[in-house]
Amino acid sequence: MSEKTLVLAVDRDDDLGRKTDFNGPVVGREDNLEAAKALALSDPEDSDSNTIFQAVKVHDSKENTEVATITGHSRVGIKSDEELARQLREVLDETGIERVVLVVDGTEDEQILPIVQNYADIVSVKRVIIKQSERLEGMYYQINEFFKEVLSDPKMGRIFFGIPAIFLIFYSILGIRGWRLTLGVLGAYLLIRGFHLEEPLHKAYDELRTSFTARRVTFFFYIVSLAIAAIAINSGYDALQVSPAGDVIESTAVFIEGSIHLFFLSFLVSMVGRSIIFYRERKTILRHSTYTAFFLGFTVVVSEASGVILHPERGLARFGFSIFLGLVFILITLTLEKIYT
Repeated sequence: MSEKTLVLAVDRDDDLGRKTDFNGPVVGREDNLEAAKALALSDPEDSDSNTIFQAVKVHDSKENTEVATITGHSRVGIKSDEELARQLREVLDETGIERVVLVVDGTEDEQILPIVQNYADIVSVKRVIIKQSERLEGMYYQINEFFKEVLSDPKMGRIFFGIPAIFLIFYSILGIRGWRLTLGVLGAYLLIRGFHLEEPLHKAYDELRTSFTARRVTFFFYIVSLAIAAIAINSGYDALQVSPAGDVIESTAVFIEGSIHLFFLSFLVSMVGRSIIFYRERKTILRHSTYTAFFLGFTVVVSEASGVILHPERGLARFGFSIFLGLVFILITLTLEKIYT
């Protein structure tokens, strides 16, 4: 005689136990038929009843077999898998069978395969899917696995859940205007990722956090700097509202002319804050002065360039002088840095 085989139906989330009076494990053809009927009457849309009927059908089509159903727990995961393993051991001990034909109703229940393989040899796996919902169920499991992967990865979670959450909050608070802020935040995010600015921003954040936790006076300067930067953005926006420009270049010039000097003030305040930390290190102070001179030269040149775009009657003389003045600032600070270092 051939070795006896166990036809095993799996109900990982214990629909059978929650919706009927049957508790796993259910062993034997008649008991499984009664359990499947009870589950089908309790919830005709539950596919687990089809799984049990399929297990009975396989049992009837093969000789020298036994049929059983094991159930897990409503908390699918470690809890349910532990219960399935316990019931499987109970069935195998009761029947003395070492060969299993596994009958499941979807991808999720197939995750019990490693558990069954620990205790018996799997001869075959039969997956039961209601024909008219096969594509829909497959799509459901793919989406479900995608969300599980996203939630388990903090980085992916921030992108797929964190960013949309910020957008929804903007919209709920600001209404239609929230879309403009949303697009601005999205543009800033794409700019940061596109130009690989993550590391400088992380360093700036770490510096701000360190200055706060160490109760340094620089934290105050950093907060003031951020406040001035916010005012600069608002000032540039107000300038656009007062003097609407015709094209992108003019709009950019209007925004720059209305905000660039405040941006320089913001940068200057932050440099003062950093210099306080290193007030005994001449080399660092001079390097910060060089950065400030570069930004000052940049501010002067960009401001005058915006003025030429918006007021062509000024001519290029002032713009040329601004370039000369910016170079003077930079050369003076570079010379001082070389002399004192």
